[in-house]
Amino acid sequence: MQCKFPYFEDRPHIPITLEYHGKRVKFLPLLDSGADYSVFYKSDAHRLGLDWNQGISLDFHNADGTLFKAKQFLLTMEVERVPFKTKVCFVESTASSMPLLGRVGVFERFYITLCEKEKYVEVKDYIKL
Repeated sequence: MQCKFPYFEDRPHIPITLEYHGKRVKFLPLLDSGADYSVFYKSDAHRLGLDWNQGISLDFHNADGTLFKAKQFLLTMEVERVPFKTKVCFVESTASSMPLLGRVGVFERFYITLCEKEKYVEVKDYIKL
């Protein structure tokens, strides 16, 4: 798999689908190479049917030092019909720009190129290289 995604609102976004027990929800998160984890809102967890109390509790810090609490779940993420399991976090706070795709799971699974000059993201499946 190899594909290009044009920037959305002048920023690098990648369309994905998250799946939990057969329930699939599409997202257009910001690609964030500075983020450790992919982070979505608590309301997104509810849309997927996740039990908030079953998530692993984590504390995160924004770049500005703001602390916020998150719940982590192991979910199936899909990029261009390539499904894979990855850790995804959900937060109650809406103070940060989210949803976003972080390095864990995503950058390990795909070869990702950002082309600022032409405003696109290119994604290649490591397994197919």
